[in-house]
Amino acid sequence: MSGIRQQPGQGQGQSPAGRPVSGRPRPPRRPWRPSVSIVACLIAAALGAVAHTGSTALTVVGLAVPMTMLAIGWVSLLRLPSPRGTTIVQLIAVVVLLVPAMVRPRTTLEWLPAAVAVAMIATFVHQLVRRDARPRLVESVSASAAGVALLSSAVCLVPLVTADAGRDAVTAVMAATAAATLADIGLGRVPRGIIAVSCALASVLLGAVVAVVVHTMFGSSDLPVVALAGGIAGGASYAIRQIQSVLPSLWGRRAQLASAAGSVLCTGAVAYGLAWLVDVPLG
Repeated sequence: MSGIRQQPGQGQGQSPAGRPVSGRPRPPRRPWRPSVSIVACLIAAALGAVAHTGSTALTVVGLAVPMTMLAIGWVSLLRLPSPRGTTIVQLIAVVVLLVPAMVRPRTTLEWLPAAVAVAMIATFVHQLVRRDARPRLVESVSASAAGVALLSSAVCLVPLVTADAGRDAVTAVMAATAAATLADIGLGRVPRGIIAVSCALASVLLGAVVAVVVHTMFGSSDLPVVALAGGIAGGASYAIRQIQSVLPSLWGRRAQLASAAGSVLCTGAVAYGLAWLVDVPLG
């Protein structure tokens, strides 16, 4: 009607203070959770120190702690449906992945495909026995598979401990992962901000530099691409924390522990890739 006048800001949306806001959404602000960074740093440092001792039993025990943290907190972090069943599936994956690592550490990766298959079968069986009409089915299956992938990456560290160059690779990569947590101050900035981008690049640089320094100080073998591996590990761990920092569920304690553990466990494949490039004998 022509007699009705539109108020300023009407149709455009208003902020809580009454100021009109534009229709273009702003990128989400990612609050920094210092506890996630601190726990990730501690896990990486502990795994590096344990691996440096050369004990496969201690390495398996050291991996069991963050893997269990990830399994228990994965549902809380991603707010998945059927939380009890999904948590049980993740714990089953922890067990079937670590048992071969404890029994035959040198041939752990030979059993890895079978262990992953058992974990995925448990995932699909869980979906079949759900009694809640299976809402968000694809999200539940894909998230469970992502959790199994992170757990599988962690197991790649076990056979490396049996060789000198493998231990050096694990120590360097874990040192890089721990150092990259210093760049987490960027998690408090918007994704496209110059500070956030600078911190992302800093995580890669810190990882590369610290990996070289630690390998020079404690390494007993020649790893020519240790800087590359350190940069990849630092950047990958930072990226996972950056992606998950926007999740509202990260206020929970279990979710924070799962995020910290996952950002460290993902670098297991990086350490194995470094050992593979330099032909470390693992058999």
